[in-house]
Amino acid sequence: MPLNRLASHTPFSRHAYRTSIRLASTIMGKSGRVYVQGEALQRRRENPNFGVFKAESGNESFVFKRVPRPFYDLALRLAAEFTGSRRLRMHIDCNPEEDLLVYPYFRGTLLGLIQEDPDFPPAERQRILRRVAEAIQELHSKDWIHIEGNNKTVTDVALGDFDTAFKSEGGEPRQTPHAIGNVMWRSPEGQTGRGVTKASDVFSFGLVCIYALGGGEFLLLNDYQKLVKHGIMPEMAIHVRHFSYFGLVPEGLLKQVNDEAWCKALKGASRIAEETVREQPELRFERWGEELGSEALNMISGMTNPDPTARITIDQVLTHPWWHEANT
Repeated sequence: MPLNRLASHTPFSRHAYRTSIRLASTIMGKSGRVYVQGEALQRRRENPNFGVFKAESGNESFVFKRVPRPFYDLALRLAAEFTGSRRLRMHIDCNPEEDLLVYPYFRGTLLGLIQEDPDFPPAERQRILRRVAEAIQELHSKDWIHIEGNNKTVTDVALGDFDTAFKSEGGEPRQTPHAIGNVMWRSPEGQTGRGVTKASDVFSFGLVCIYALGGGEFLLLNDYQKLVKHGIMPEMAIHVRHFSYFGLVPEGLLKQVNDEAWCKALKGASRIAEETVREQPELRFERWGEELGSEALNMISGMTNPDPTARITIDQVLTHPWWHEANT
């Protein structure tokens, strides 16, 4: 059952924006189909030439995704490996000269859907979450990791946004010089860019479950720019929040991150969280998550364990009693 109240100690408001720029461009896909590019739905700040655009062909609407060449090649590799998948949203056409991918057009995402309709039925939320979990399981079955994106795309319930996906060869964690994806949905190790594994996807999906079940205001940052102005890294603000909610920094996380500077920062965030929880014990997820029901609380607690080595797997998520409880 969705949370029906939001605690006064989480004064975080929703923040979103969308650019809308008209363009005039006709492009032919590899299939021979001609598309007329329209408004920009999303642009990359670092390079306005890349982004997501609406397009038309005949009486049908599509989405163009202009991406850097490495992402284009990644999309082709994913589509080849997951041919015929009903759970993963792959491109249906492309243009190699333009590094452009073509997708069917869908109006919104799971997160947008819930924002627009707070009364969206609980049973439908559970059905969508189940399908997203199955999509993550399909990726993990072939050692692909989705990584924390800024939303989960719902297209007759399918998982999208694979720009930052990668294949974990031999189960090795990913090490990057910087974090990837939206700060709000990253796991603790994902915030550092070090030690990212399948468990990182599970943590992010746990946050999506909390959001979908009505706890969004516990997760959303109020104002990124305000934090930066005061010299606070958004990653650190999220770390403090997550350690307050889900438990203090564990040794398993420090070992997986394995970086002196980041481990020092994680310990510092954990100390702040410890002091905060001492004054406000109601911040713990085990307290405010009770409204989700005991089984949901148990499942999500296993998904959001700060220790990546102790989190439940996506297979364990899908066999959890909560799904049975949700459909009885």
